[in-house]
This record gives sequence, structure tokens and C-alpha cells, in this order.
Amino acid sequence: MDPIRLGIAGAGIGSLQTVGDLKTLKDKVRLTAIADIRRDNMEYLAGRYGEEVPFFDDVAAMCKSGTIGAVWIATPNSLHLEHTRAAAENGIHVICEKPMAATLDQCLAMVEAIEGAGVRYVQGHSKVYDVPIREMGKVVRSGDLGRAVHIHTWNWNDLLLRGAMPSDLTTAGGSGALFRQGPHQVDIVRYLGGGEVRSLRAVAGRWDPNFPDCEGSYSAFMEFEDGTAATLVFDGYGYFDIRELTWGWGEGARKGLNTDSVEPRERPTRPITPEEKYANVHSGNPYGYGKGSGIDRDSPEGLPFFGLTVVTCERGVIRQSPDGIYVYG
Repeated sequence: MDPIRLGIAGAGIGSLQTVGDLKTLKDKVRLTAIADIRRDNMEYLAGRYGEEVPFFDDVAAMCKSGTIGAVWIATPNSLHLEHTRAAAENGIHVICEKPMAATLDQCLAMVEAIEGAGVRYVQGHSKVYDVPIREMGKVVRSGDLGRAVHIHTWNWNDLLLRGAMPSDLTTAGGSGALFRQGPHQVDIVRYLGGGEVRSLRAVAGRWDPNFPDCEGSYSAFMEFEDGTAATLVFDGYGYFDIRELTWGWGEGARKGLNTDSVEPRERPTRPITPEEKYANVHSGNPYGYGKGSGIDRDSPEGLPFFGLTVVTCERGVIRQSPDGIYVYG
């Protein structure tokens, strides 16, 4: 079977985090086009992929070009509907970054466009594909510990300290803690809990006056139809790092530097400009880490942590470790 011809819409940080894996899958998926409003971003992404591909300054034009059979939409969240429609109208299958869109109405319109065109759609969640989460799910579904009783997933990180543009920090535009981090935690909890959710209630806060247009934290309580309960807690204000409770390991399956905040970076007092953001990206420091911060590239590769997740079952408890999962019977 011929490889899938994939176009990337949006050559930002998300695309850069994926292009390395695309390089290893060229017998199954080939990058055949990139669309972005910034040519320097496209050039940088193509350079990381290692092949020349056509550039487009418009997603719709890329979808009409005949160069792709599927598109990965990694553009700003408020544009997901527009770009999904452009793909569907041209018979292009869609993989869409989380969140699906900025409003429920936009989500429903995307479903309508996909179903009307008869193309396939994949919501691009990632955390349920982390090996530890999948293994924890296997234990839950084996029934060896009985059914899940309650699930807790908590995370503290530096979301608001990672040099972000205004569009990255606006709830109305589908950004901030709720839209950027919430889908990950909901994804984890729903995978581990299984079944349908009966109710969800939450409290979210905007505590930093420098970033008044988006939430930086939330606490949520979810209940499944079978009675399983879950808590989801996130704080992105950067005063504490959950890696202090996860052996120093974080999302990148590497140990972090400066996890105990001995040498904190300067706290931003404003969103940054696109020029500042992409200067960080092209320098290899996409999140604008200061001296002594970031990822320890010399550490051995371990297992990825997205915060701390603990599952209590009727006859035991499961949690993640750097080398596997712990099961307490």
C-alpha cells in the first residue's frame, strides 16, 4: 500500500514535536506539503524533516492542490472549523490537534462537514498512547483488582511562563489552561475509567493579572455512569512543578532540570510577540526556558509523565513509576 500523503497545517511547536516521528514512518506516511503564514516556519519544519516539500500560505489552497490525501490540523484552535471544512470539501481526511474547536457549535459544524463529505476524522489526543497509561488501563480492565473506584490526575507546570503569544492565552479563542491542558487530563481519565460520563463540575481561576483573558488553573470532579469518580487538577502558574513528585520525569520521557525551582526563570509580565516566540522555536528553546531550566538531554530516556495519576480499584491501587507501573494489592 502506498504511504499516506500528509499535509501539515500550521508549522508551529506542535508540528515540530511530531516531525521527528514522521521521519521514522516514511514507508507509511510521507510529508508532502506544509501550510503556514510564515515561510520561515515552513522552511525550519521542512529542514527538520529532511526533505523539500511544497509550501502554501493558505490551508485551503494546500487542500485543493492534489498534493495530499490527509491533513494534520495544528493551526490556532479558533481556526480548526475553517480548516476542517476546507479539507472535507476537497475529500481530504483530517487529523486535528486538541482541542477539537473553541466552542461546541464549532465542534458540531465540524462533524457535519466531515459526515457530509464522507471523509475520516481523527481527534489528535496523545496521552492515552503513553505506554504507562495504556498499561494502567490494561490492569483496570483485567478485573484483577476489581473495578475502578476513583481516579486522580493532577499536574502543576509552567504553562503561563512558556513564552506565549496573545492568541495562546485567550479562553474565547480556545486557549489557556482549559483548552490546552484540560483535554489531556480528560483523555487520561476517560481512558482509565471507560464508559460514559454522567456529570462534570469544576472551578477555574484567572489569578495572574498579567494574563487576564484565560484561566491558569482548575479543579474538576467527574463522575462516570457506573459511579467511578475522578478528580482533575491543573495549575499552570509555575510556582510548583509536579515533577518533584514524579522522580523528576515529565512529558518528554526525560528528567527535567531545575524541578525544585532553585533557579527559577524570570516571570513574564505580558504575552510575547510572534517574532519573539519563533526566535525561541528556531533557537531550539520553544518554551523560552531560562538558565538552568528545561529538559536534561543527557538523562536516559524513561517513561513519559503527564503529571501524577493514581487509580484506586476495589482491591488495589495503581500508579506510574519511571520504569513501569506500581500495583499495590
